[in-house]
Amino acid sequence: MRTAGLGKTSEQWRLEIQEERNKADGWKKKCQETQVQNQSLERNLLESRSMTDELKARIVELERSIHYY
Repeated sequence: MRTAGLGKTSEQWRLEIQEERNKADGWKKKCQETQVQNQSLERNLLESRSMTDELKARIVELERSIHYY
């Protein structure tokens, strides 16, 4: 078996490169999943803020109606 002068055979290098590619693919997938999760959380936050604003407006409305009675 011939080595590439760096102590490993071409097959060993090929396997190591494939392992690194697999790791990189795994990290890319995790990154994409995290981005999707972040987008979902941002939507939920916006919905919550909208609901909070609606509830605050309703409170003001109810407080006004109490003052009329």
